[in-house]
Amino acid sequence: MSEKSLKKNSLYNIIYSVANILFPLITSIYVARVLFTDGIGRVAYGQNIASYFLILASLGLPTYGVREIAKVRGSREGTNKVFSALFVINSCSTTIASVAYIVLVLSVLKFRSDHTLFLCCGLQIIMNYFNIDWFYQGQEEYRYITIRSILVKLLCFLAVLIFVREIEDYVIYAFISSLAITLNNVFNIIHVRKFVKLEFKKLELKRHFTPLLVLALSVFLSSAYSKIDVTMLGSMTTDTATGLYNNAHKIVEVIITVCTAVSAVFLPRLSYYYEHDREEFGELIEKGIKVLSFITFPICIGLFVLAPQMMKILYGNSFVPGSLTVRIFAVLIIIKSFGNLLCYQLIVATGNEKKRLPAYLAAAILNIIFNAFLIPGMHQNGAAIASVISEFVVNTIQLFAISKIIHISVPGKSMFQGIITTAIMGAVVFVISQWNINFYVQTIGAVVVGAIVYFALNIVIKNEMALMGFNMIKTKIRRIK
Repeated sequence: MSEKSLKKNSLYNIIYSVANILFPLITSIYVARVLFTDGIGRVAYGQNIASYFLILASLGLPTYGVREIAKVRGSREGTNKVFSALFVINSCSTTIASVAYIVLVLSVLKFRSDHTLFLCCGLQIIMNYFNIDWFYQGQEEYRYITIRSILVKLLCFLAVLIFVREIEDYVIYAFISSLAITLNNVFNIIHVRKFVKLEFKKLELKRHFTPLLVLALSVFLSSAYSKIDVTMLGSMTTDTATGLYNNAHKIVEVIITVCTAVSAVFLPRLSYYYEHDREEFGELIEKGIKVLSFITFPICIGLFVLAPQMMKILYGNSFVPGSLTVRIFAVLIIIKSFGNLLCYQLIVATGNEKKRLPAYLAAAILNIIFNAFLIPGMHQNGAAIASVISEFVVNTIQLFAISKIIHISVPGKSMFQGIITTAIMGAVVFVISQWNINFYVQTIGAVVVGAIVYFALNIVIKNEMALMGFNMIKTKIRRIK
């Protein structure tokens, strides 16, 4: 595909990825003032428990499916065969996960006492039968999934505004949140008939089992360190601490989603180039590093400085105590964004999924240990520290492993430019944040002036990404004229 197509896919994927996480963020801005920290904490804990079973239901398909569909994209027969095999496997794993979740909810007293909440959160597990986003991503049909996602999220956001009006409506909020995901799956299965046909002959299911199980184990271990925080917080502390942690994490997660979405569309292309063109493979990696250096450094520092303002604006005064949690999480913007490209995507694209297991196992163990020691005394902040440490460990181990397989060319000049201009921008934002003026004027001014200073500095020192963005803006203006 052309470079222009890659840019469009990147844009669509940014919008799609952000829509998937922006819905919980935007609605949480509203419901935080309706359900408060306790209600948010209850829903977050219910969604957290359901997420483990959703991982079991997915069985690594969100990643494996993209790669396998991308490999056979030019063949209708091959696409039908791979899709059918993966659809059957997904149906089996979803059935097992759904039954297991229902049994858990009805058996454990803590879950059974609020079973309506947990069943609403578990709706997305059952509807995973129709979760085939991996097919559209493998086909690079980002335009369709973006438009579909936005429409569904908009409908569900309106539903939240209409039906969630008081603190007792936390179950309704949980149901609508699940509905935002399940409706996507329904539209997917209806629309997919235009691209593929289910076939049940000679599916070769066995050849998919090993890589799927490896990926599933990797994802589960990954979740053990990325989700265990909320699980342990909900069990060891209060709903308030869980609510503060959850909303602080949402802010950072939205930003990380935007940053990783820029390079997430590289996966199908990296898988193809690794097999057919190693030179293009290396150039694509280097381009990804340049882009991430340009956008992640300033966002990380900007969020760190303005964390209290962001919590107050988004969620209200009752969530301001979570500002330190946001600052702890801010470093994940850099760690997870680069880790997604240099560790996750490269390991998957080169077919070395097994090398992820030691990293995730080590991170999971460390996370549980650090959580056990830090949560009792530091609550949500302790959980955030444990999460950052675990994320750093998992990416360091994976980067060491992948560096033995392929050479990664690091554009030192671009990274150095990003660090220097970010430091200057950070100082400017900090000074403005200390001015004794209207709170909203101060915050907006800090963001706008900081962005202008950063972009201008990079234009002056001729940063490649800044010049590219500047030229794109000039081109758009000329077209309008």
